[in-house]
Amino acid sequence: MLTLTQSHLRQLEICPRRYQYGYLEQVPVPTDPEMLERQRWGTQFHLVMQQRELGLPIEGFLREDAALDTAVQGLLAAAPELFAAQGDRFRQSEHRRTLAFNGYLLTAIYDLLLLEPNRGQIIDWKTYQHPPKQAQLAKHWQTRLYLYLLVETSDLAPEQVSMTYWFVAPPNAAAHAEPPSSIAIAYSEAEHQRTEADLRRLTDQLTVLLTPGGDLPQVNPEQGHCADCSYAVRCQRWAERFGIGGGTVLPAIADIAEVPL
Repeated sequence: MLTLTQSHLRQLEICPRRYQYGYLEQVPVPTDPEMLERQRWGTQFHLVMQQRELGLPIEGFLREDAALDTAVQGLLAAAPELFAAQGDRFRQSEHRRTLAFNGYLLTAIYDLLLLEPNRGQIIDWKTYQHPPKQAQLAKHWQTRLYLYLLVETSDLAPEQVSMTYWFVAPPNAAAHAEPPSSIAIAYSEAEHQRTEADLRRLTDQLTVLLTPGGDLPQVNPEQGHCADCSYAVRCQRWAERFGIGGGTVLPAIADIAEVPL
């Protein structure tokens, strides 16, 4: 059974060919050292937060990286209630949930999951300082899939769950960083039904596309997605991304998958 994550769903909705190259064939893309360093630091931050949840020492990590120390201490100070112990609350870092759906396996890994008898809260750490608008976040496949899976794999109603993104400063912003900030997304039965309908539409579409074999279709270039796609040259659409003169191919941020710990 083919696994679908939030990243898979996003790429599939944007361009089936991008999904094919990135996930079915795992075609490598050129790497940008600065972007890889940001990804490495983000992975380190997630690791420290996971180790803290497990009760393991994190002082060694923080001594070696001043920006990491600043980010962690800033988050702990900004949201003390998030880390306060509560006897009747289940909490787990890097919590995985899966659901068989329409011939596929929907999968999500929550940075932190908090469950109470009548409430569920998903926490996600983001290691960049300038968050998108709340309305944009609510439309992201990460938000939609994570909330949908929690409802479908628990006894909680949609109105009893929420997802909160916490944004912390990356290393290059540590010297003049703003305090960590958060955006909370509520959920509803109507949104749950819309997500289920869109999941069924996308999985039905993928089943049809995969049946004959061969390459999946490309997106219409007039939609503008080729301009930020790492596979533009492979698709012979380098002009849409780099103009007539071409240029060095660097990966798009959306094409760099989040690394599970």
